[in-house]
Amino acid sequence: MQFLKKCLTIIVLLVTFSMPAISETQATASVNSNNVFLGDTFMLTVEVNDTGSEYQLDTSALDKDFSVGRASRSQQTSYINGEFTQQITWTLPIQAKKLGTSTIPPLQIGDVSTQAITVEVNKPGKQQQSTADDTIFIENTINKNNVYIDQPIILETKIYVAENISNADVQPPVLEGASIEKVILDQSQSQIVRNGLPYQVFTYQYTITPSTSGEATINSPLLTGTVQKIQQVNNFQHRRVSQAVNIRGNNLALSVKNMPDNFQGDWLISEDVRLIENNDLHDKEYFVGDPITRSISLQIASIALDKIPEIQLNYDSSLRYYPDQDDLKQGTINGTLYSQRTITHAIIANKSGQLILPEIKIAWWNSKTEKQEFATLPAQTLMIKPALTNNTVNDSSDINSNNINSSTDQLALTAAAQQKKNNAQNNVNDDQSTQLIIWQISTLVLLLLLILLSFYHLNVVKNNKVIMQKPKLANSQGQQYKALLSALKQAKPNDVYASLLRYFQTQQPNIKLLQQISSFTGLSEDHKQQLQENLQQLELACSEKPHHWDAEKLLILIKLHHQVTSQSDLNHINNINP
Repeated sequence: MQFLKKCLTIIVLLVTFSMPAISETQATASVNSNNVFLGDTFMLTVEVNDTGSEYQLDTSALDKDFSVGRASRSQQTSYINGEFTQQITWTLPIQAKKLGTSTIPPLQIGDVSTQAITVEVNKPGKQQQSTADDTIFIENTINKNNVYIDQPIILETKIYVAENISNADVQPPVLEGASIEKVILDQSQSQIVRNGLPYQVFTYQYTITPSTSGEATINSPLLTGTVQKIQQVNNFQHRRVSQAVNIRGNNLALSVKNMPDNFQGDWLISEDVRLIENNDLHDKEYFVGDPITRSISLQIASIALDKIPEIQLNYDSSLRYYPDQDDLKQGTINGTLYSQRTITHAIIANKSGQLILPEIKIAWWNSKTEKQEFATLPAQTLMIKPALTNNTVNDSSDINSNNINSSTDQLALTAAAQQKKNNAQNNVNDDQSTQLIIWQISTLVLLLLLILLSFYHLNVVKNNKVIMQKPKLANSQGQQYKALLSALKQAKPNDVYASLLRYFQTQQPNIKLLQQISSFTGLSEDHKQQLQENLQQLELACSEKPHHWDAEKLLILIKLHHQVTSQSDLNHINNINP
């Protein structure tokens, strides 16, 4: 009987401990928001309460209605208070492709699948314009608020970034009924300190050309990406999680006026229009049947290439001309961007007398003076002479033939004298060639010796320079270390911020931000994590908002880093000096 009780007890314990293992595997999906804006990135999280290599996430069902970014996968196993749990988690950044109600379909993971999720996709509006602590934000400006149809404006976008952002993407501004082109800038990145925080500033420019009149709103460019945040799990643990970032700057109002009622001709607006005749057609004589090459350029300021009009020649229908393909290009004149169309063609006159090339006129609206003007090439008259006859050509040929025969005898008389002179010259040249070869060999030897001496001299100078610079670098590093310790003891965040950068830049000149410091230290992983968290608190303390920051803890970590670095330098010196 006693034996039977023991067996029953063991069976009960085995069933109890095996319950989690035989529990049903389930998959769940969730999003961080069910109401999103078109173009925004939001996070889709998929979890399975089990582990194993057979669980692979298939996202192909999302491609129809969503753009899917790179997924991150994590796996967790824990045993807390007698409960054994296993879990695989996928995190995906996704973007909706269309307005309205969209459905995230069930996703297949091994033998299980998630539930469907409904998401409302709205038009871009007044939404998040900065992160919580203003570490990322956008500012937009335009050069004109009141324009005419087809008059381009320049929108300048400045993106301020003071923390690390991954998978960053900038989508262009949006204006219905307008063409938008990105401008390539020579200098698009700079640095600035604002409210105690250092920012990387990224500048973008867009040319916006409205094609419909009325009051309009330019929707700001959109910055999307992910940032890493530290999330507290319990009193002893924390983890890094990815958070989606969707930042738009201020929207801009624009008033677009229609073409003036008193304008005549095809609509063209600019501050400068030029018609240029590229060749002087009066600098030579023309005969019937000769091709006359003509080239004309139309230059228009501040206009897109696809908006530049064609040049109407208005030639008489009886005039034969053969055009080449138009040449389109852009360039800058006195700081203003011009688009240019150049037409080149050959004209062939079929009769003698006057050839009249008619006036070319292009109407345009001057956006500076608010008046209609005309770019004009005046009419030109060319004189076409009769073509040369066959008799004239034959007479010319006879004269040339007589001249050739009379000169043949003279050539024969001088040939013998010239041959004698050449023989004498060849003997002199042979002697000179021998002397030239000897001189070239001597020069080459001297040049090689000079090159070897130069390389030796540069190598000696370089070695001496390295030897002389090492004490100077060490001295500078020691001074910055003392200055940093003094700032930490005073516990003034802004002074510590500046001293930290100066100290670490003596070791790594490429360091520009505090977030880069921890990766360059020789500390253990645990100390690196503590240093990174303390630096984040220091950045917050540098802003205008009051924030607690532990200066004593940072002082200990800096001393530990300096000790590790000094020991590493000592070992290096011992290795190179036996």
